[in-house]
Amino acid sequence: MISIRRLTMNDFSLYQQMQTGMNNDYMLTVFERLVTPPANYLYGLFDDDILASVAGYTYFPGGNAMLGRLRSDKQFRQLGYSTQLLHYLVDTVKQDPSVKFIGGYTQIDNTPAKKILTKLGMKHIDTYHSFPAVNLKPLITDQILWDEITDYDEKRQALQSLTNRGVASFPYEAYYPFPLTENLIPAEKLRVMRLFKSPLTGHCLFVDNDYKGEALLNIRYVHDDLFTTPGLFFTIDQLLKHEPDRLPWFNFSLTQYQKLTDKDCFRLEPGWELHGTFI
Repeated sequence: MISIRRLTMNDFSLYQQMQTGMNNDYMLTVFERLVTPPANYLYGLFDDDILASVAGYTYFPGGNAMLGRLRSDKQFRQLGYSTQLLHYLVDTVKQDPSVKFIGGYTQIDNTPAKKILTKLGMKHIDTYHSFPAVNLKPLITDQILWDEITDYDEKRQALQSLTNRGVASFPYEAYYPFPLTENLIPAEKLRVMRLFKSPLTGHCLFVDNDYKGEALLNIRYVHDDLFTTPGLFFTIDQLLKHEPDRLPWFNFSLTQYQKLTDKDCFRLEPGWELHGTFI
């Protein structure tokens, strides 16, 4: 008999017994956080008493929810359990009146996951090539330092200008982009997020500290001139001057990525796609 229910820490041993085929599953180290409301929820699909498939979702500001943490036991694959579980999650999230958008973020070459997202009614929204730089020096061609904007209202206006110019999405955190709306970045996050403006072009650079298994400086720069605009890489390098262990994490658009030539400066990773549906 097939059943679906929300998982708790009492189910950790069942998850440990799943044969997912993954050598290094980060969920084993953060399982408690992933099953702890109100931000995170994890569900399991059971075939009789065996945990066959796992998936969950996380709430983010602005009425956003992101599906993820999809895992399945090898003996139950090709049975449609993952799709069945995700349909259940989407129906569950849709019952929450505060949710305006449900998304899924998957690697470009993960065709099975993309097929599932299509079955869930989700459409492609944006593409990212996100990974850290390991050596900024070859990218620094000048010493033009961008101006930091600290006024809250000016930072909010800068975000709004991105919305006005039709920017499709904005990385709330590393691996978590969402459609850019005025409610995506709440006041408390915007206050700690740092904004730098080019003295030559007026283009804006948004950064804040992040952690995804390692300390990151999450970088958002949406313009196509990323590799040619004066001072950008010098400014980022100066921000990290006293934090040698914090890596600059870039969120390249497809156009930006196609202009990347100094690939040895980065720890390249496969590209990702944001899919989603508005409620």
